Amino acid sequence: MPNSAIFTEADIKRFVESFYTAIRQDPILAPIFATKTSHDAWDKHIEHITDFWSSVLLKTQRFTGNPLQKHIGVSGITPAHFTHWLSLFHTIAKKKLTPEQADIIHKMAQRIAQSLQMGLAFHYETSGQTEHSFTEFGIKAKL
Repeated sequence: MPNSAIFTEADIKRFVESFYTAIRQDPILAPIFATKTSHDAWDKHIEHITDFWSSVLLKTQRFTGNPLQKHIGVSGITPAHFTHWLSLFHTIAKKKLTPEQADIIHKMAQRIAQSLQMGLAFHYETSGQTEHSFTEFGIKAKL
């Protein structure tokens, strides 16, 4: 069944708004997000991320941007942050979405998180940084 039969734009927006409300209150993730998203920019960020999930789930193609480049610029981010993000993501999905929706979006989030971490490892290793927190996802690039 296509995701468009399972998700609506309203479902996605409700979930994203709830999730990022939780992010802003989370003692582990709030400081990481605060380094890149000012207090005044949250509404725009939520709109942008809603476009992202609409593009992923409904194939709307509204999202523009490069998530990997955004994550490369986040100082201090580690695999533990991704693990915690996924846990919070799953918790909010189970609260705000149907079980089927929560399962679909969580599986997609897991793939995206793994891809971002592999991308971070690749970036660090190909730029000559052999000591980084994403070595478990690395490729051990030979330059």
